[in-house]
Amino acid sequence: MPAVDTVSSGALRHLRVIDLTRVWAGPLGTRTLADFGAEVIKVSDPRIPLSRVGKINDKLNRNKLNIALRLDKPEGKEVFLDLVSVGDVVIENFRPRVMRNLDITYEKLLESNPNLLMCSMPGFGLAGPYSEYPAFGSTAEAMSGINSMIGYVPDRPLQTGFSYADPISGLNLVNVILAFARRRSLTRKGNFLDLALADSPLGTLGEFFVANSATGYKQNPNGNRHSQYIPHGAFRCFGDDQWIAISITNHFQWEKLKDEINDSRLESPDYDDFSGRKANEEAINRLLEEWTSSRDAAELMEQLQDQGIPAAKVSNNLDVLNDPHLNKREYFSFLKPSVKDIEKYDGQAIPGNQKERSTWFPMRNLGEDSSSIVMEYLGYSKGKYQSLLKQGIIS
Repeated sequence: MPAVDTVSSGALRHLRVIDLTRVWAGPLGTRTLADFGAEVIKVSDPRIPLSRVGKINDKLNRNKLNIALRLDKPEGKEVFLDLVSVGDVVIENFRPRVMRNLDITYEKLLESNPNLLMCSMPGFGLAGPYSEYPAFGSTAEAMSGINSMIGYVPDRPLQTGFSYADPISGLNLVNVILAFARRRSLTRKGNFLDLALADSPLGTLGEFFVANSATGYKQNPNGNRHSQYIPHGAFRCFGDDQWIAISITNHFQWEKLKDEINDSRLESPDYDDFSGRKANEEAINRLLEEWTSSRDAAELMEQLQDQGIPAAKVSNNLDVLNDPHLNKREYFSFLKPSVKDIEKYDGQAIPGNQKERSTWFPMRNLGEDSSSIVMEYLGYSKGKYQSLLKQGIIS
């Protein structure tokens, strides 16, 4: 059965977030807050269209209102400060000098809202020799040391391919906002938070830092192999670009795998213990792929899982969209960004306490909510709003 929401309108329905973020890390975090009911107001530059190419903006900006506002103009900054006065949280991920140059630093914003909670997400933090360097998830993961451990040979490190620092930073944003929002509810005091994009992946590498500092150990790229498990990797299956991942973590699973393969060559006494299997890893992998290559990946996954063997089909995006397990759990969301198309998007991995799915809405167009935000939230007159429109401060 799919998870049932225990707070039908969203656990964060009393939280108003002013979102200045862009690209991936910040928008992913604010989207998660919106999925759980926070009222997220995305502040966009009216001169920069919200592109729908590739659907990246669509997936990251659902459930957010949109106001198009020139922050570089005094009149636009005045509107923004009024918006801050009725908000709870401000989140931005510019380089540090941007907010300083706009004169909308935390100290300035406190004049409008003394209890404001603000999080800045610059690439390398607000201080330090790298602070003004631009950063993306792909470069931040490289700085963290992750890329030095990924690949097949030591002299050619690989990137993760999905800018690992971005999603980690986005999820860290959710954690830190929830923690400090709770603190503010108890103390009535806001906080300023410096969440550097490049710092986030470091928190996933602790054991490697400890090992290096203690013994000088250095983790080199090892492909799909594992230092403690064998077999461990992705093995070709029947069909074009079809693979299965198998991870044997103990002797019981190894014996079960041997029973399934039923090949006398695996009965060698050299394979009776881990050290022997590790010494013959290449031969075992060849035998295993000889067996998997004639089998359907999805069927083989079920066969091995039924025997308690960790295995999974290596899925592409289309496989995931059609996955019976995910669809049975009602993971995906369906949004209608245009009058004719209903599109299928990733849902929310954390079940319960979300907004009712029926109230989710696709990315708003640039400035689609400008009038309601300015006149209803801020109480501006229609004449003042139209004046701001005419000046190009709002669109």
